[in-house]
Amino acid sequence: MSENQIGEFLAALRKSKGYTQQEVAEHLGVSNKTVSSWETGASCPDISILPVLAELYDVTCDEIVRGKRISAAETEKNIDAKRDKAINRMLQKQRINLITVCWVSGGLTALGIILTLVIGFTAFESLIGFFVGLILLLISVVTSAIVLRRIRFSLGDEWINQSAGKLAASLDRAMLWIVCANVAAFGFILPHVLAPVHTGLTPGLALIGIELLCAAVGLIVAILFGFPIYLHFRKVGLTSAVTEDSPEQVKVAHSAAVKANALARWRYGHILLIIILPLIVFAAGAITPGAISSNMYYYHEAGTTYFIDSEEKLNRLDGPFIDGDYTLVSEEQPQSQTETGKYAVRYLFADFSEEWSRYYLTEDTAEGTIVTIYKYRYTVKFDSENEIYEFYAYDRYWQGGINVIDASGTKYDGENGTASTDLKVVLYVNSPLYVQYEAQRTAAAKDTLIWCSVGVGIAGILSLAVTIPVYVKKERAFRSRQADSTK
Repeated sequence: MSENQIGEFLAALRKSKGYTQQEVAEHLGVSNKTVSSWETGASCPDISILPVLAELYDVTCDEIVRGKRISAAETEKNIDAKRDKAINRMLQKQRINLITVCWVSGGLTALGIILTLVIGFTAFESLIGFFVGLILLLISVVTSAIVLRRIRFSLGDEWINQSAGKLAASLDRAMLWIVCANVAAFGFILPHVLAPVHTGLTPGLALIGIELLCAAVGLIVAILFGFPIYLHFRKVGLTSAVTEDSPEQVKVAHSAAVKANALARWRYGHILLIIILPLIVFAAGAITPGAISSNMYYYHEAGTTYFIDSEEKLNRLDGPFIDGDYTLVSEEQPQSQTETGKYAVRYLFADFSEEWSRYYLTEDTAEGTIVTIYKYRYTVKFDSENEIYEFYAYDRYWQGGINVIDASGTKYDGENGTASTDLKVVLYVNSPLYVQYEAQRTAAAKDTLIWCSVGVGIAGILSLAVTIPVYVKKERAFRSRQADSTK
């Protein structure tokens, strides 16, 4: 703006008020020549005099500097621009505060986890570490809630402009995820509460797996319960947040936010019912049999080694053979005198007690119960030659099968000129029959449960091929109804 135009504007204002240059000079405390130099454009009023001069002529300082009157519309526009600039400056400051709150909350959460692990693993005080971590998690949530509340209070009417509405939504989302993160952290440190007092948990992959599983469960639960609460408060905040006097762009942004919130609430309910719920049912159906089968005890007992020093002990009668009434039915024979191995021997019992049936191979017939045992032929190593010996495995605990590990002997002349044999036999005897039967039964049950888990898991995956298209179709219909309602 030229000094001449300012001077002409000042002269016109003075004349419109009916003042002389001398009167203006006396009012401002300057000389008559100074006022004259302003109006001729030789000089400009000092900036300290502008407010007094503007008040005298009933104009604004901006109008004096421009050298012309400013219209009411332009004045309002300038006021709005300054207002928007101040609001945006405030919003930028609050965005920085929001980011700071998130970082501080995340730091407190991480510190709580670290202190729990350090105290539990190094000081062997897992229980104390858990409570220290819990306190920090609570501080993280409470501090974040207070600071975010203050930021929201500073926003006032959150729909004062479009940026304020977006920042308000960011505050709600930040609080949701801060709570979810701390609940997940709580699940991560929760296993430490199970440790006895003054005892630390043993670090390892198993413990880390349990902690991560608890954290995942905590996060899922927090999302399932926290997300609908977040949507509810967003809905309450959006209700009657915009008035008729609000700018058009604010009304458009508010309408879009209302639609987005309605769509989010619709998605939450339908994703939960159509996709997640069937998947959880199938997952539970797959995990439960798998967990049962993995925890099922294989009823297996290791074999036993026997050291025998006489033929009488090898052929010792046991079980039903002690006092039972039985007859020989059949006996397998070796093909040659030097053949070794085991050979089935079958006996018929007219009255066989049920208590022995779990130990022996039995077969019920019209005549009675046939019991099968085995005769074992083995080679005994003597100093000068080897000989074939045999024994009948009557012992109830030997029916699972025998392996002759070693057999040796020494012959010598005993008293009164009779020959004597010092026999040493090492036997490895498998588990008893009832133990083997139980192991086979549990193995078959475990295999069945595992295949059941696999089948249900595959069915759960295939269910996604059905539920996802159904959900997509329903969402398109909902969006279409939304679009029609706004026309």
